Amino acid sequence: MNYIIFSGVPWDEYGYKRMLEVLPEREDIVFTGTMTSLQQEDSGIRALSLAEACTLPAKEYTALVSSPYWLQDVLAFGPAFIIALLERCPEGEDVNLWDKYSGLLAAKADLVGTASERLFLEQLLSRSGVVYLSGDDPLSYGMIRRGERLYFLADFEAVWKKALEELWLPPDTDCPDEPWAEIQLRHRADYYLSMCGKLPQQPTVHYLAASYLYLLGDGRAAELLTKSFELMLLHDYTDCLHSHYRFFSAIGAKRGNLELAVRQYEITAFTAEEKALSAQLQRWLGSGARELVQAELYRVNEDSAAAIRLLAGMESLEAKSLLLLNYMDTFQWEKALRLQQELDSMTAEPSSLMLFQGSGAIASVLLQTPVVEGTLQLLCGKRHAAIRSFLRAAGADQGARALFAEMADLEEAVGRLRGRTADEDV
Repeated sequence: MNYIIFSGVPWDEYGYKRMLEVLPEREDIVFTGTMTSLQQEDSGIRALSLAEACTLPAKEYTALVSSPYWLQDVLAFGPAFIIALLERCPEGEDVNLWDKYSGLLAAKADLVGTASERLFLEQLLSRSGVVYLSGDDPLSYGMIRRGERLYFLADFEAVWKKALEELWLPPDTDCPDEPWAEIQLRHRADYYLSMCGKLPQQPTVHYLAASYLYLLGDGRAAELLTKSFELMLLHDYTDCLHSHYRFFSAIGAKRGNLELAVRQYEITAFTAEEKALSAQLQRWLGSGARELVQAELYRVNEDSAAAIRLLAGMESLEAKSLLLLNYMDTFQWEKALRLQQELDSMTAEPSSLMLFQGSGAIASVLLQTPVVEGTLQLLCGKRHAAIRSFLRAAGADQGARALFAEMADLEEAVGRLRGRTADEDV
């Protein structure tokens, strides 16, 4: 396998050197930027400028991308696969811009990796194909030889290697192994269950154990969440209704106990929009639309991945409208635009999409359409088309000045990135 690295920092500061050592079937590896001759010799990696890298046969390379500001260049390059290595916003960067384009990078990626457990959990709730690039297990889970060196693999390194191998060679469906994603979830759940025994008065470890058990579909999630919620109250954290108690409604939805789950959500509904949604959930329950209830409870608990899996096979206008919201929330904007076109063909009045919910969520999506189109055009190098879309958005009272300011901020961020990796002068 050939790999091309789009780093957010110079080679000296690159934080994934160990992960490069355990890449499966390593052949040609290219670093986009500069490296000294000694660095190239020691690492077995060659450095190319961006212009030189763009002459490579793109479909023979997998891109490892650790800054969202490379996204335009990566899409223009067109590699066989994109691996997004997500990081928290670095100091000095605009957090809103960083998070937005990190979301777009993750949505474009074939595999997402991160050493941040917070980002790992957020991504698990948004999509499949997410690897946690850290761990706490001292045992070895295999080894590989690289020249004269022998590498013993940690649990997450073995998962990383397996996930990459399956990009090139999908698993045999006739004789399937345990999915690598489930293996990693189980390891994280086991770790936090053990921590619950060591730190029985710590609400965070119980909450994290509940989170991983929920993702595994393990019924013990409710028990661990109850313990975490009780500990939060004992520690006088009285603002945990949204952060903790609402989670019970997702667990109930996954177990099919929708009546209880809706009541649990209602307890946490304070705003007018939340109360309107509670009423809608009750109407859906009354009409037998249980899948819509389940999907929306997933969405309001930020589990868009589960909602999308449920809604993707449904054909009703309401189901497709909910699916549109989830695509928007997870930055799957191409899918959102295609689905919106399909919805527009199903109804003469786009505003009718709002009837099922009575809230501003769908209305907001409809108003954002030119912004979404402009952002995607910008990522594809269609700057003039993006400007026209942003001007259309301004006509919908979205504010052209803010959109053009963001476009300028992105261009500045890309320039700083190229300067840091010494690809070109800025």
